Amino acid sequence: HAVIPFGVTPTPLRPVAHVGASIGKEIPVWDIRHKFGDTNLLVVNMEQGRDLADLLGGNNVILMRGHGCAVTGTSVQGAVMTAIYLQVNAQLLQDTLNMHDEVEYLSDGEIDLCAETFLSDFSVQRAWEYFQRRAGAESM
Repeated sequence: HAVIPFGVTPTPLRPVAHVGASIGKEIPVWDIRHKFGDTNLLVVNMEQGRDLADLLGGNNVILMRGHGCAVTGTSVQGAVMTAIYLQVNAQLLQDTLNMHDEVEYLSDGEIDLCAETFLSDFSVQRAWEYFQRRAGAESM
């Protein structure tokens, strides 16, 4: 839910914390209404899915106006980690914007370096183990 305001306002969602770096430098917003008119905001057919995927391009995250987001990764574990910290970053940015409208976002270089570390095999595996323990699914 924390990402929805960034898909329905002109305020861009950008990384403000190192754990948010894997969301990328620019997060596109897909508005299903632009091509498909009034819908239930869900992707329900291949034409809609392809349109969403086209705008996603090489990004890890795309916001879906009024609905939420889609997240990709090189592994399920990496995509889950990005999705979790996408929400964290969105909430941090909302909190920051409530304090002041001048925000010190991560630089492009910081995003690259943080994402490289954050999405490394070691980091993803450690995070996945942590998420499994929190979910009570350690044996998986």
